[in-house]
Amino acid sequence: MRAFLTMAANRAVDEYAINTCGIPGRLLMQNAGDAVVQQMVDRGYLDNSTKVMILAGHGNNGGDGYVIAAGLLKQGTSVSIISTSTPDRLRGDALTHFNKLNDPGMLVDSWKDSESQHNQILEADIIVDALLGTGISGEIRSPYDVLIALTNQSQAKCIAVDVPSGITGDQGEVLEPCIRAELTVSMGFGKQGCLFEPARSFSGTVIPVDIGFPKDSLDHVTGEVLRQNEEADYPKSKYSRLSHTHKYTAGKVFIIAGSQGFTGAALLASTAALRSGAGLVRLAIPESLGSIAEAHSLETVVDYVSETENHGIALSAWNDLQRGCAWADTVVIGPGLGRHSETIEIVKKIVKETEQPLVIDADAIFALSDDPSSLHSRLGPSILTPHAGEFKRLINRTDDYKPSWQDAQKFAKEYGVSLLLKGAPSLIAGPSGEIIVNSTGYAGMATAGSGDVLSGVIASLWSQWMNQPDVLNFAMYIHGKAAELNHPYKGVLGLIASDIVEALPEALKEYGDLPN
Repeated sequence: MRAFLTMAANRAVDEYAINTCGIPGRLLMQNAGDAVVQQMVDRGYLDNSTKVMILAGHGNNGGDGYVIAAGLLKQGTSVSIISTSTPDRLRGDALTHFNKLNDPGMLVDSWKDSESQHNQILEADIIVDALLGTGISGEIRSPYDVLIALTNQSQAKCIAVDVPSGITGDQGEVLEPCIRAELTVSMGFGKQGCLFEPARSFSGTVIPVDIGFPKDSLDHVTGEVLRQNEEADYPKSKYSRLSHTHKYTAGKVFIIAGSQGFTGAALLASTAALRSGAGLVRLAIPESLGSIAEAHSLETVVDYVSETENHGIALSAWNDLQRGCAWADTVVIGPGLGRHSETIEIVKKIVKETEQPLVIDADAIFALSDDPSSLHSRLGPSILTPHAGEFKRLINRTDDYKPSWQDAQKFAKEYGVSLLLKGAPSLIAGPSGEIIVNSTGYAGMATAGSGDVLSGVIASLWSQWMNQPDVLNFAMYIHGKAAELNHPYKGVLGLIASDIVEALPEALKEYGDLPN
């Protein structure tokens, strides 16, 4: 897991390393610049004959820029550097690396706002943003406003050092103007602001890199540490299947879903559960819709249950549902369920009386929104999967409110549940307060039915590996990965939820085999 800290906590880590542990700041700066160059090499930015322009501020971020320039020279790369400072204004570690840069005869051009400098920026292949870093406050002043605007006007790929210039704060705030980076190389730990919109869209791919901070750095900061998942967190050995596994031991999922007009939501959830490896999936659906479900999913066992006059699940279906829950390893309730008063009552009874791990989604979340306190009565673990609108209703906030990870954390701790707040990015708040931010997914997932697929994936993987503490985070990760696999073929606008279902086998193909 990659750790993301507040801006203040990141600065505290830096101070701890230098002032308490005695690590020279110039060494950390050298490591930081070297790490940026290494990322450029590893990611192919230097594969072709490229012209690199480095924009350096007058502080430590600019010092990183001088180290990067020296490293690129060693790579044989054509590099130019424009500094907002003059040599007489430089201090400390930045001055040290500025002087070292003069050794190979590299000319640092001070910003003069000339036409030739404008053209240099506009004609560069790669621009390294080493202007402002994390110390920014207030408004973007001259000459940074001009340099940022020119960078964004150019066709160059932009690489930001630590954070794109113009990002401030920890909630994703950006100033105007703000660098729009393709890659952000973050020193030591990520910056929380880069995880959330609108800053997330300006940061591109964010890669925290090791620059030599002490191993116990996180023990010496205040504020919440957010963690972002990555593929390495889910090794194949943790998600394997024994050779004698059969369908009754490979995960049994019971899904309570569907109402007139929303049979598709139930089918997406059940098919996603099957495609994620569940041995058996049963779908409880209003009896008049059962034949539709059977016709569209040959592998799903369909339970025809009593229905209301508007073809939702009726209260009289309780005994059948109770038996289904007792049979299952995990239960899903909510996709396309409808909001009839009897259906709402069914949801509340399931929440209160079912002991199995429970995925609460969509209309089931609506059913609890008037009184979430019934979650306190849960006899087994739960995960709620609201999008922002559903979560606002659940916490009784107004339409213009933007739910935050702090809201998700507070709710999860108060009710003893996991809460997956869907969005860009999605995140899971655990019952003990930990926050895991998802690293997969893209804008094409803003399509009807994507959340229904997620419910099926969660229940399926949970039923197979419920003893793995990270399995819910794993499910969130796999759902986004399956969507990403479609990106080269369906783009952003062409993705639909069933495409995500069909990509699940590819996303999961490395898992399930016997461990080596």
